Amino acid sequence: MSVLYPWFKDVWEQWHFSRNHNLMSLASLFVVKEGMGEDEFVNLLASSLLCSGGQKPCGKCHSCQLMENKAHPDFHVIEPEKAGKQITVDQIRQMNQRAQESSQFAGFRVMIIRPADSLNPSAGNALLKTLEDSSEQCRFILVTAHVDRMLPTILSRCRRLVVEPPTHQVILNWLGEETSQQVPPYILTLNSHAPLRVLDFIRHERLHDYQQLAAQFCRFLEQPTHHITSLSALIEKSPAEYLAWLWYLLADSQKCQFQLKDESFLPESAMIAQKVSYELLYQQFQSLSVLLEQVTVQSSLNSELLILDWLLKFDEVSCSSIPTAI
Repeated sequence: MSVLYPWFKDVWEQWHFSRNHNLMSLASLFVVKEGMGEDEFVNLLASSLLCSGGQKPCGKCHSCQLMENKAHPDFHVIEPEKAGKQITVDQIRQMNQRAQESSQFAGFRVMIIRPADSLNPSAGNALLKTLEDSSEQCRFILVTAHVDRMLPTILSRCRRLVVEPPTHQVILNWLGEETSQQVPPYILTLNSHAPLRVLDFIRHERLHDYQQLAAQFCRFLEQPTHHITSLSALIEKSPAEYLAWLWYLLADSQKCQFQLKDESFLPESAMIAQKVSYELLYQQFQSLSVLLEQVTVQSSLNSELLILDWLLKFDEVSCSSIPTAI
């Protein structure tokens, strides 16, 4: 049975209050940052709707057992067929057919759409029609981390529930229960303060990967021409992830140039703040923000060329001057 993580408690209670008082919408949209256990949470919501034992999943009834075995006939997940792709209109049409069918257990049929922002325009319009015509015994649960990318017409049909990110201390307390390892605060920064990402980072010993990237990046700043090829090849191993790490590194470096200090800053940021001029650091940080968006959202682009182009700009201005923050 899925676990209810502490940062979902408030939204869980809001949702159950609506259900208990017959105020639950046909479609619920959960706005939640990636890496917080959102898949487990929506599965828990679905289990509570399908459970024949009461308002919360009992874990013992036939419906709960089917959910545990991923075999419930009234539970359907609609998501991109491949990572980075969109949800297509054909997928929504198939879902619409299922939504019109009667429940095999005389209860709800539950449709999960995740991430809801990956609907292409045709799929979004098809979903809108589905939401207008569906039976009261069908419930739609949409999940997104990017509500700004969704069609306004879809948003208008959903009840929106926002999952607030947990505080720094809540994450550390939870990690203390999940792992016996000491967690340097900057590891939370590297993982966008997303608890499940942090835990995965620790369990898979990813700190070594970050340290390798940071060391190679610092060598590159010393001698751009000599290290650009090896750094680019390293980033290409996992472009979105490694560029995100460099984004956090440059962000912390800019803060250091304003004499800010914090234990959550990445260790190499102070040194980079001394090596790279304020103007170049600011310019490259802005360019990296655009590059990261391109690599993350527009998967068809040639990331290798984009990364090389970004790195080359470091060599256009001397990296030896001491910065003056403005």
